[in-house]
Amino acid sequence: MTLIDDDGRADQSAVAREHAAALFAAAARSDRAGSATQLHCLAAWSALDVPSMLVPGLTDGAEPDELITQALRILGELDAAEFAEPEVLAAARHGRRALRGPR
Repeated sequence: MTLIDDDGRADQSAVAREHAAALFAAAARSDRAGSATQLHCLAAWSALDVPSMLVPGLTDGAEPDELITQALRILGELDAAEFAEPEVLAAARHGRRALRGPR
């Protein structure tokens, strides 16, 4: 659920979080991801505390590492104050652990 400001524009931070959460959720559901990777992706998705949706076309046939990397890049583009929020930091940490974990 993207927040809309008074001018009718979407809150870009909320959009970024939703997109990253969807990518983490897709990586967690991938049968090509190891159990540790799936667990960290679920934790990252949960930390962002946004409803997840499928990202059509972006997740089709993508490797879990590609999805995780894309999610981390999206979070990394948030401004410093938004990135420093506890839920974003937690999601980023879990995403990094997912990439470093056993395959």
